[in-house]
Amino acid sequence: PELSRELAERYQRVTGSKADATMVFDKGNVSDDAMENLVVGGIHFVAALTASRFPELMATPQEKFSDIPGMPGSRAYAAETQLWGKECRLVVTYTESFFTQQLSGVTHNLAKCQGKLADLEKRLSRWHEGKGRGRKPTVRGVKRKIGEILSPQFMGDLIRVEVEEENGLPLISYRVDHQALRRLTEERLGKTVLVTDRLEWSPSEIVESYRNLTSIEDAFKNMKNVDFLRWQPAYHWTDQKIQVHGFYCVLALLLSTLACKVVREAGIDLSLPALLKELSSIREVAVIYPPGTLARPRDHTTLSRMSPRQKKLLELLDVGDVIS
Repeated sequence: PELSRELAERYQRVTGSKADATMVFDKGNVSDDAMENLVVGGIHFVAALTASRFPELMATPQEKFSDIPGMPGSRAYAAETQLWGKECRLVVTYTESFFTQQLSGVTHNLAKCQGKLADLEKRLSRWHEGKGRGRKPTVRGVKRKIGEILSPQFMGDLIRVEVEEENGLPLISYRVDHQALRRLTEERLGKTVLVTDRLEWSPSEIVESYRNLTSIEDAFKNMKNVDFLRWQPAYHWTDQKIQVHGFYCVLALLLSTLACKVVREAGIDLSLPALLKELSSIREVAVIYPPGTLARPRDHTTLSRMSPRQKKLLELLDVGDVIS
């Protein structure tokens, strides 16, 4: 709630008026208090919601989804509802690439969890054969261990484990719940629930505004890059010095982003880290000749040998004159 108010005040100071702004954020920032503050403050919003909040909506058949213009492989289904005392539009989006990514993660976790359960079953079998070592296993301890194994997302619903006791020792059996897996792929994977109070916006406009978050996420990702633009290490402890450190880190990000914009507008498609890597490969070399060299030329500085792309970057960004 405090951050939303601060952002609204900053936006008003920058624009000079209470402009028609829309706040966009992911589900990690959604709380009833924050949303009610936005509604009371008259701030428009587009946000993601947890899938568990609207299970019936998530179960909407694919036949009811419509293609999103300009977004290949993406479909959407819209409905309206009352939330936080305001009429809102819900949009469920389905994206093929997101589905594939999630399905790959689920498959990986299934194999990993099955491997750990198999190891646990073998250890318990040794105890039943009289070959166990260490502390004697208990049903309670085994159930706790199973909970840890099945902690990754969806695994507790997809893998059914039964724990029995025989001769005072626990035994386990497990299986994949294929019905739950089928339900997961049909109702959950590849889908995102969005909510907005912009009732006049089409589903494609709502989805596009939410996907614009990726540019902000990329900025944070770049500031965590271990080679360029990274925030850490700071080597500062006082608030004032940390603020100055933050200022020049953000300034570096801004200048680099502007350089990337110039390069992309010229038709060279490079990510920000790739651009900085190319530029960092251009070196200024001091050529100094030892005294007494016959026909000794004059000492001078020059640039290292460059690729055609590096020469083009140097020209686009007007860096050559600065270096020379």
